[in-house]
Amino acid sequence: MEKSITLNFNKKPTMKATAFLALFGRSSRFDAGKTFPQIAAKQKGVTIDKGQLAEFRCICGIESSDQLPVIFPFTLIYPLLQRILAHRAAPLSLFQVLNSRMQVWQYRDIGINETLDLHCEIAGHRLREKGLEMDIVSVVKSAGEPVWKNTQTFYYRGKFAKPDNDYQPPQFKSIPDALDDARWFLPAGIGYRFSKVSGDGNPLHYWKRYARLFGFQRDFAQPLLILGSSMKYLRQVDDDRAVMLDIALKAPIYYESNIILKSEQDNDSLRFDIYMEGNALPCICGKMKFLTANEIPLNQT
Repeated sequence: MEKSITLNFNKKPTMKATAFLALFGRSSRFDAGKTFPQIAAKQKGVTIDKGQLAEFRCICGIESSDQLPVIFPFTLIYPLLQRILAHRAAPLSLFQVLNSRMQVWQYRDIGINETLDLHCEIAGHRLREKGLEMDIVSVVKSAGEPVWKNTQTFYYRGKFAKPDNDYQPPQFKSIPDALDDARWFLPAGIGYRFSKVSGDGNPLHYWKRYARLFGFQRDFAQPLLILGSSMKYLRQVDDDRAVMLDIALKAPIYYESNIILKSEQDNDSLRFDIYMEGNALPCICGKMKFLTANEIPLNQT
């Protein structure tokens, strides 16, 4: 059985150091017959960088507040996530991985002056027909209590072994006739600027030629940028209830495109889709639900 690995950080890992490890570290080659790696990353005593928060708000067009935007904790955990993905024991290269799904629980509003502890770890994986999926669970705690949790699925393209045919990914109800909530233009030239804020330094998001090498039309926006810009149209500013977000990333959203947000009430939750003009299918599908005290999971860690 492969030994578990825990990475402890006293300060935020830098993108340059992570890229160096991913490029020159001896990454393992995925073998479905071997024990899957168990890698965790931790950082304690994290305080909010007000300049980083202000830049995040500026790029996403979010008004200032004493509470963190529900998407902002991603910027805290992303440097840790990338260190896990860049580790020599990770199944494949950091530069081959894409996001495919995010499931967020925020149990209460998080104040901008709170001190936080971060914990991320590989929680599962599955073989699909066209690739490998790996789940990483991240928990943000304040004073020892969980305040935010995310399960993020990363996807590696390729054929590695017989797929897990018994796995059926969750599906979203289609809302093709939903009305437009908002439209905005996504300019070019902000990908690298946002990478320094978000911690997602994948060159696919700011290097056009690099993105084309991987079969994309050009560089495309980080999902966090699109989601951060969308939340202000979906969530009531004065609503401090716990919230659940379930996000499926279907296709890239390229810079210099018009973005369209559509939503529809679905029983006790809000279904929304984000389109790039010119693509008839949604690039991002999501569901948001505000929770009562009885709906908050008992097992939050």
